[in-house]
Amino acid sequence: MARIYRQVGSLTQLIDALEREGIGAFRTLDEIRSFHHNYESSLNRIRERCREILRQEVADLESKYREFSRRLDQKIENRRTLLTNELEELTRTLARNERRNVLMRMFFFFRKKRLTKRKKILENSFENEVERPFRKGFARIDSLRAEIEDRTNNAVQWIERYSARDREEQKRILSVFRRHKYLFYGAEGEERVARELSRLPDTYTVINDCSLEFSQPVYDRRNEDKIYSIQVDHVVVGPTGLYLVETKNWSKASVENTELFSPIRQLKRSNFAIFVLLNQAVERGDIDNFSNHWGDRKISPRKILCLINHRPTQEFQYVRILSENQITQYVGNQRQVFSQREVESLAKYLLSLIA
Repeated sequence: MARIYRQVGSLTQLIDALEREGIGAFRTLDEIRSFHHNYESSLNRIRERCREILRQEVADLESKYREFSRRLDQKIENRRTLLTNELEELTRTLARNERRNVLMRMFFFFRKKRLTKRKKILENSFENEVERPFRKGFARIDSLRAEIEDRTNNAVQWIERYSARDREEQKRILSVFRRHKYLFYGAEGEERVARELSRLPDTYTVINDCSLEFSQPVYDRRNEDKIYSIQVDHVVVGPTGLYLVETKNWSKASVENTELFSPIRQLKRSNFAIFVLLNQAVERGDIDNFSNHWGDRKISPRKILCLINHRPTQEFQYVRILSENQITQYVGNQRQVFSQREVESLAKYLLSLIA
């Protein structure tokens, strides 16, 4: 298995785009793909979770209702006993007063009036007097019962209300994915090619998303182009040479779209910059094992355009167009041009530039 370095570039761009919009839960293409494939079931899971929350909430309300009712009934029973005793005591007190002499009855006249009034209230409205201090408690009981009935009878509406925020977040994530679908398709294509390249022997090194910036631009005189930076989807270094691989997961419409930048031109531009960069490094002695008594070795990258979906019927100069299933066989079947020491030196140098 080839030695693999770095994550594919479109996936890095996609994750960065998601993080800029506050979505930081995804780190792999499998996680993103799983979200796409399981979107509807995820909404159902959210609803089911909220249904369980509602069940628990109803159970808690019912428990609270039972406990509050028990405590209120106990308080009412205590007050009923208290008022019963009070009524009995009033009856006895008034009866004793009738047996007192006239002078004592006159002395207790106003007290008798007050006691008699209280006795009549208890006799005529006993239950009202028992329950009067607990009106707020009864209101609380009614409120709890209404809450339970509302959540039970309108469960669907409550579940939709509880799940609304999470469902909206899922919809927002999906809309962000759709806005960046070109990065998703690009990442899928690049990962498929990276997976194929990983099947090369361990004498090969694969560097995904090889991005280089130049403090002094590389000048392409033929095309009058000052190259300040390049990005290559996959750089492969092995015994059979150095390969620049550009991956496109394009539809037929994209292949035929004249407004899209040509991947052939992109490869040639990257190839020129890397050719100049590496051969100047060999001249300076920055890359080990590429100079001997005959002179400095020449490093000539090969250009591969790997098309996942649709591909043109034409051939193009100096660029090999392959499918993902052809690429490892093509790379592995070329004649050997580098020793293993040269492969390791070249890979180490390239990695040092993008570290």
